[in-house]
Amino acid sequence: MSVTLSPIGQNPAVQNFSTSKFEENLNIAKSSQILVDYLKGNGKSAINADELSKLASNPGGDAPADVSAAAAYMLRHPDVYTAIETHDVAGADGLSGFWNFEWAAQGGLSGTSIEAVAMMSDAFDRAITKSAQVTEITTDKKAGLDASKQRAQN
Repeated sequence: MSVTLSPIGQNPAVQNFSTSKFEENLNIAKSSQILVDYLKGNGKSAINADELSKLASNPGGDAPADVSAAAAYMLRHPDVYTAIETHDVAGADGLSGFWNFEWAAQGGLSGTSIEAVAMMSDAFDRAITKSAQVTEITTDKKAGLDASKQRAQN
């Protein structure tokens, strides 16, 4: 059985997820370790794509914020999750054991093209966010400047 995770922008839970400094600093190893700790702490040996999605959206507010952010990271990077969950098996089935996340937390994907793409994607997303903020600020400043140059009508 094959499970496909939604790409960026098509999963409302991930798209609407607020960005914090913590989330900006997440990477494969940090997200994986958070998920290992969560799974072990809750007596779970594995997690599937649906459970990961529920953790990311956290509808009941039951999951800690760091766990929700780590799950959202995996959903933003479906190639990362696939590489992790297929570390010990040949085919993708959407189910990953905590041991796969342990492998990734210990640097299993370090130096791979999958890590490079995830890092570039994160950098690009941060750049787009900053660019939007700059555009908003400069537009407001320009509107204020334009308004101050207006002459009163007689």
